[in-house]
Order: sequence, then C-alpha cells, then structure tokens
Amino acid sequence: MANQAIPHFLILDEMNLSHVERYFADILSAIESNETIHLHQDSERKANGRPIPAEVEIPKNLFIIGTVNVDETTYMFSPKVLDRANVIEFRMDAGELAKFLSNPAKLDLSKLDGKGASFGRAFVEAINNPAAVPADVKAAYDAEMLLLFKTLQAHGAEFGYRTAYETARFIHFYKLLSNHADGDTTWFLGAFDCMVFQKVLPKLHGSRAKLGPVLKKLWFLCVNDAAGRGADALKAAEEAARSTDKRAEPSVIVPAGAPYSLSAEKIGRMWRLLIENGFASFAEA
Repeated sequence: MANQAIPHFLILDEMNLSHVERYFADILSAIESNETIHLHQDSERKANGRPIPAEVEIPKNLFIIGTVNVDETTYMFSPKVLDRANVIEFRMDAGELAKFLSNPAKLDLSKLDGKGASFGRAFVEAINNPAAVPADVKAAYDAEMLLLFKTLQAHGAEFGYRTAYETARFIHFYKLLSNHADGDTTWFLGAFDCMVFQKVLPKLHGSRAKLGPVLKKLWFLCVNDAAGRGADALKAAEEAARSTDKRAEPSVIVPAGAPYSLSAEKIGRMWRLLIENGFASFAEA
C-alpha cells in the first residue's frame, strides 16, 4: 500500500476481444463489494522467490481504463460491466481528417509524458473525498433523474443506486473542473447531457419494436426544454413515442437549442441504425 497519494492507472487495450465479465469477474465483484480478491488457498505460494499473498485489496488510488473497438471480432459489454463504467466515445469528423491529411505525421505521444503529474495528489484526494450534487442544481438534478428513471422503467431499462451514486459524483466534479462559481447553473445541462450519454445510452439495445419507443421518448426529452415538454413531461414523451408524425422521430440533425444535444445526436444515430437494420445498440459496427 505504498505511494497511496499517487494515482496508478491500469490500461487494458482492446479489452473486449474476449468477454470482459469472464476474465474480469473478480475485479468487478471487488469493485461492487469493496472486499478483497482471493488469489489462492495455499499455505504459501511464491513467484520468482517472492511470496504471493492469499488475497489482495484493490487500492483506492488504482484507476482502470479500457479501450474498445467494435467489429465482428469483438464482444459487447454486459450490464454488469457498464454499471461500473463511464463510456466515452471518440469519433473523427471530416474536418479533423482533412487537417491531418494536409500534414500527415506519426503521433508524438512524448509531448504528453508527465503533463498531469502535478495533479496526481489532488486527483487521488478528490476521488476519495465525499462528493455531492451542488445545492444550486440539486432540485433540477433530482427532477431530471426521476423523469429519466420513470421513462426507462416503463421499458424495463431503468437504472439502480450505483448509477445514481456515480452520476451525482460526476455532476460534482464536472462543476469543480469547469471552475463555475456558486449560483452559476449554466453548466448543468452540459453535465447531465454527458451523464445520459455515458451511463444511460450504452445500456440500450434491441429490435425496432423494443428499442424504438424508448429512443423516441429519450429524443423528445433531449431536444425539448421545460416549455417544450409541457406540464407533464412523462406524458408528453409517451405521446411522442406513439406519434406517427415523422417530426417526432429522432434525427442526426439536432434542433438548435436542444438541452441535451450530445445525447440527442447519438440517439439519432442509433435510430438510423434501427431503421436500416431492424436492430441497434450504442456501439456502431
């Protein structure tokens, strides 16, 4: 348990080449229960002359990052994995590729070496300290979380306590890292948008009959503000899901002023796959 003030990162490259919940089961269980990981039951075991403990505890300063590629050779994550992770999608647009093609060169990763070292101690302290939703957005956060829960519950896709807990911490650190002053709530929509994208959408998958109504409801909530939702947002979302009007369908073209534009654009892409293939998931192969 040395160097507890220094963050350590375990990076697993292309971790979905096999079923993550199989080879990573002990780690996932330890994350859930805060218990130790049992390694062996021998009275003594050594490797290269060094004793191997019978059990180990996951250090609080260990952070696990995994990269994922999606194609016909990979496996999708199960809900058990997704419940314990934030999914960040990296995409390249045509402008970025054009800029690279104008001056193609191998990436120089050495420019990043050690750049975050000065944040190490503060990073560990922040992660291990209590975190709560800031008071100035607590009411809005509670209302949106309950609305989102009820929307998904109608389709058996609701989230649990772990997601609610991790979302609250995410909101806390989003404001902290954005350096917004107390009383300034302009950041909240962006924070909640990221939460929907990273914690809710990755768990959605299914056929057109199963997934279609869910995506239409979420699209309605993501592109409409309080005025657009009306007095009963849940009822309005249900009506949008039943509507045969093409304007109620998700689109990759997100309306200007959409509260959750990041999530709306992803929902639009999932909807397009659903229409073309009859099935869709967060991962696009």
